Amino acid sequence: MSENSKQAAGSKGSGNGAPSSAMDILLDIELPVTLRFGHRQMSLSDILALDTGSIVEFDRAVEDPVEVLVNDRVVARGEAVTVQGHYAVRILEIGNTRAPLDAGLGVPVSPSPVAAIAGESV
Repeated sequence: MSENSKQAAGSKGSGNGAPSSAMDILLDIELPVTLRFGHRQMSLSDILALDTGSIVEFDRAVEDPVEVLVNDRVVARGEAVTVQGHYAVRILEIGNTRAPLDAGLGVPVSPSPVAAIAGESV
């Protein structure tokens, strides 16, 4: 049994009212975060023809929001910025955490009732 598992099991029955270390363990899990500026499908021959200086155009305009994906799910949208010489994203909209978001369906990211996401009237 790992040390974290032992801690979670040991604190479960402590009854001291302290926050569960099992929740602390979950909050420490690292997940992949991806920023998506656009999408483009290319044939293998086009990819092999890429060279230094080649330009690949995406399906979005410069002013369109950048999508923030966690575990391949869109969770927010924002704008690309630089901070002390590094790329960053300023979050402008956060998705509804109770309903999965799929950018391919054109679902708005701002929090909204599930019925509205499904296209039904509220």
